[in-house]
Amino acid sequence: MTTTFDVRFHSGRANWPANPFHFRGKGQVVVERDFVLVRGNSHRSFHLPAHAEHRLRVVDIVNAHTEGEDVYFRVQGVHEDLVVGFSMADAQAASRLVALLPARQTDDFRVAHAEHHAFHDRIDYWSPSAPVIWAVLTLNIGVYFLMWLMRRSLPGGAIGSMLGWGWNSTYDAFLRANQLVAWGSNAGDRTLHGEWWRLVTSLFLHGSLLHLVFNMLALWQVGVLVERLFGSARFIALYTIAGVCGSIASVMWNPHVNSVGASGAIFGLIGGLFAFMRRENSGVPPTVVRDLRGSLLPFLAFSLVAGFAYPHTDNAAHIGGLVGGWLAGHLLARSLHVPAENPT
Repeated sequence: MTTTFDVRFHSGRANWPANPFHFRGKGQVVVERDFVLVRGNSHRSFHLPAHAEHRLRVVDIVNAHTEGEDVYFRVQGVHEDLVVGFSMADAQAASRLVALLPARQTDDFRVAHAEHHAFHDRIDYWSPSAPVIWAVLTLNIGVYFLMWLMRRSLPGGAIGSMLGWGWNSTYDAFLRANQLVAWGSNAGDRTLHGEWWRLVTSLFLHGSLLHLVFNMLALWQVGVLVERLFGSARFIALYTIAGVCGSIASVMWNPHVNSVGASGAIFGLIGGLFAFMRRENSGVPPTVVRDLRGSLLPFLAFSLVAGFAYPHTDNAAHIGGLVGGWLAGHLLARSLHVPAENPT
């Protein structure tokens, strides 16, 4: 019996499932008795897309599982193993496909899969949603575009672009710098002379559209998980403490700074996440700890190195936020273990 499924392949960016065949876009997976056929359009650098088909032996397939509408399985080979991933139309279709694949699991996968399920069950129990992170994202984006609208109403302001790279970019940069101070940037000469509220307000201001986009993407990627780990109330405390620590480090490092952005708070969320994982009996399984460290440490290293290389990056705020978030994380972390049900 042959069953054909329409699937979608991805290039492996972000959290999308990857495949070793360089397929991208629409494709098909055909499950036969002895083989699984994987068909798609192969994309390689400097080459036109080419249709290709790979025939995989069913006896070599292990660790088939779903994550929502995404399907993953491993193909054991003589020289190397391949991990194949793709998306289906919905979770039901993904489950139907996996049901046709072998149920064999390797020992390491069985342990990791069970720990990931336990972890997600725990955070679903304590924090099924993350409302605060969406409010913070909306506030940051809303403040930026409100400032842009007001800046465009000034004489000559409409000529400058949102990025500050328009025909009148020098004038636009002058308008932006003064507007940021008026709206509460961490301007050293003012912060150190009594306007301490700037340590907080500067966290919700951004100097350009690119600055905003990069920060909001990072905040969304790490913030949803951190809020669900800590809970919404503790997340607000962690975000604020880390952001203020970053602002303090920034103004202490450079008293003449005019700093804005959520990056100090974002680094603090990462610091808090590391503190959470180090907490005894945290409820975060070893496999999840290892995966999180493997993804976060390269990001931190790259960001800090890039910050030192790029002169306009406020690395003092990054380091201050990271340290502040790590310390606050130890105080705010909770256990994710679900309390045992009371016997009836």
